[in-house]
Amino acid sequence: MSLASGHPNEGGVMETGQASAAREAMPRWEHLTRGSERVVRGRGRSLEESFEQAAVALCALVVDPASVEVREEVELVCEAKTPERLLADWLRAIVHKMAARRLCFRCFAVRMDGTRLFGHAFGEPLDRERHPFARDVRGVSLVDTRVSQGADGLWTAECEVEL
Repeated sequence: MSLASGHPNEGGVMETGQASAAREAMPRWEHLTRGSERVVRGRGRSLEESFEQAAVALCALVVDPASVEVREEVELVCEAKTPERLLADWLRAIVHKMAARRLCFRCFAVRMDGTRLFGHAFGEPLDRERHPFARDVRGVSLVDTRVSQGADGLWTAECEVEL
């Protein structure tokens, strides 16, 4: 697995306002490649943080999140029996909102209650002048969707994305 190239934002830390002594414990996102497939990955101290960061990684495939202003909030609710399915449904819901309302997002807030995810996406309408390199995401695949907690206690959420 290697970091993907070709986009100005290939991974980063989206601040959540919580201080951490170790960079590894900071919530973070990245893009990976597996053969010809693109993968978005989010890591965090909780399952919710890993889902938030996976969503930022997804949106960073479309536009640089740092260029997006928070002007709108969109509420999303998903429910699924497994964390992997919940991750895929969450990312699909984001793709749907981006396409249906021509939005781009900067950051997310997620709360989980059992098999339900309550999310908020923060962003603005897509502006081709301010976001000239924006591209469309065609879909989110369930192939190789993974959600796990490592020995270090950090959660990882990753999913293949079709561009």
